[in-house]
Amino acid sequence: MYMIRLILLIFLIISSNLSYSDDNNQLQISKPPINIEPFTLITKDGKKENISKTNGKVILINFWATWCPPCIKEIPDLQKLKKEFGSDIEVLFISVDSNFQETVPKFLKKNKFSNIKVFNDQKLVISKKFKVKIMPTTIIISKSFKETNRVTGYVDWQSKKYKSLIKNLL
Repeated sequence: MYMIRLILLIFLIISSNLSYSDDNNQLQISKPPINIEPFTLITKDGKKENISKTNGKVILINFWATWCPPCIKEIPDLQKLKKEFGSDIEVLFISVDSNFQETVPKFLKKNKFSNIKVFNDQKLVISKKFKVKIMPTTIIISKSFKETNRVTGYVDWQSKKYKSLIKNLL
């Protein structure tokens, strides 16, 4: 019984440190922009998708989890952003849920999130590659395949500030 309580306590401490949202979230600018090495994502269906260029688009990589309220709040804003900018941007949702195959499909169906590109990072390979420690984190990659910006924590992607940021990268 003691061991179960200890594990639960450790889990609560770790998960509370991974989810972050307050009014002090700031946009981080990568100066100079950081070169991105090609990487491989795992789709919902377990297939590998290699990402080695942007195909003339700005890419937003959003790291999130089903247990993270700020992450869940951010998904619809990012979907609207994708709809507004259309084929000029790509939004990739990277789930860090530990039981991806069980949790994520149910979550997407329950919340009626469709037409989004969701990838599995339950082993945190991509999270470590991009040095992501807090959920949500969004990395913005320019058309030249460089990280130009990073947002840690929840932000309103529908705000003028963030829409202007994306427009300036197009």
